[in-house]
Amino acid sequence: MTSAAESKFHRKLIYFIIFVLFLKFIYLIITSIMYGDFPGFLGGLIILALVFFALSYLINSLFGGAFPSGSGMGGTSTVGDRQFDTLMQRYEKLTDEFIEKKQYKKAAYIQLRLLRNSYRAASILKEGHLYNEAAHIYLKKCHLKQDAAECYEMGRSYTKSIKLYKELEMNEKVGDIYAKIDDKKNAHAHYQMVVDDYSKNYQYVKGSLVYRKKMDNVPSANELLLKGWNENKDAVNCANNYFANFKDKASLEKALTDFKNKKVYGDNERNFLKTLTYEYNKDIAPKEDIQLMAYELISKHHKNDEMMSLLSHFVNDDTQLRKDILRHKREQ
Repeated sequence: MTSAAESKFHRKLIYFIIFVLFLKFIYLIITSIMYGDFPGFLGGLIILALVFFALSYLINSLFGGAFPSGSGMGGTSTVGDRQFDTLMQRYEKLTDEFIEKKQYKKAAYIQLRLLRNSYRAASILKEGHLYNEAAHIYLKKCHLKQDAAECYEMGRSYTKSIKLYKELEMNEKVGDIYAKIDDKKNAHAHYQMVVDDYSKNYQYVKGSLVYRKKMDNVPSANELLLKGWNENKDAVNCANNYFANFKDKASLEKALTDFKNKKVYGDNERNFLKTLTYEYNKDIAPKEDIQLMAYELISKHHKNDEMMSLLSHFVNDDTQLRKDILRHKREQ
């Protein structure tokens, strides 16, 4: 076939494809009007466009790369890329318009079916409080179990949410949902799993907060905090959280005295003094008792510069004290 004949055949083939696709386009318009299927029309339109660009690229490859001159199609294959990008931008704009009108399902349909952006489709549905629909896409299309579980929870599909959180081994969330539906037995069972995990890693303060805030079990919280104190695992925080469970001056005073008499000795005296600096600033603090405890410890360890430096926490109105402490350090 000569070059001129080849070019003529190329041009006729392009025109034939345009004619066939034009007839299909007319068919889409008629059927969408008859059945009111606007999303189906959008889907068919983008498929026609993709088919046209794919066939054009294939034919151009066979005939040397470019559209024949005078065909009316103009330029190289980059024209098709630009047209495709324009079409994508149009769909993005249409998505934004539907969101602005609060037509979240239509916006999500464009992202899911036409632009193949499953994550954004799910996010749009979540934004529109269509939580169960969003969860389904997060799970089946995006394979994001945690996002799906959160959406099922917000959509009050608690059974589905619990199942996913269990698979993710997020026991505290499982406990929270059981607590929401007033199933205390299962809630506490999963909270206990969380406490056990914290205890294995010596995170006694975190475990105690689950006991106190989630399970309303202050005795068990205190027991865990005392364990942390005895094992010297974040001892000062354990002690301060222990004393936080005493809510009035009388009970705090007794707790401090008992603690000092039974739990403070040897190497942990420095930790107890640090604990007292925090307790002293509480509104319900028995300040005089705390001062006496602090003075006793500091006097016992007067050669320890770190403990001496803490004295100023208990005598705030003595402007000379800091100078005396510094002079004492220099004399050591």
